[in-house]
Amino acid sequence: MKEDNTKLDVIVAAIPAYHHLKKVIFELRKSEEFSENFDIKFVITKVLATNFFATKNRNHYNFLIENCIKGVSHAVIFETSSQVKLSELGLMQRILKNCNFEDGVLPVHGRHSFDLE
Repeated sequence: MKEDNTKLDVIVAAIPAYHHLKKVIFELRKSEEFSENFDIKFVITKVLATNFFATKNRNHYNFLIENCIKGVSHAVIFETSSQVKLSELGLMQRILKNCNFEDGVLPVHGRHSFDLE
């Protein structure tokens, strides 16, 4: 059997429980073996509006904000919900836009497919 030396252009990895994202990315980048074979070019984080705040006092999860900052994620998919008030959604979007770039936050309603370009 002939060995194929073609290189993959894109690998998509889904990491459950986004509170591990920042830690995983930094650990992967520290690994010499991983760095020789892969180059992490883009990280996209998905945030659910219903899971945004940890308490009723609008205290957000620290790991949620850490995973959305510019140095970790290149874009944030913000899944809105009809269960959350519009004023709350606006506050959440402002927080995410302050963490990431203004155009780096993509609000979607429910499970939505889109072109990654």
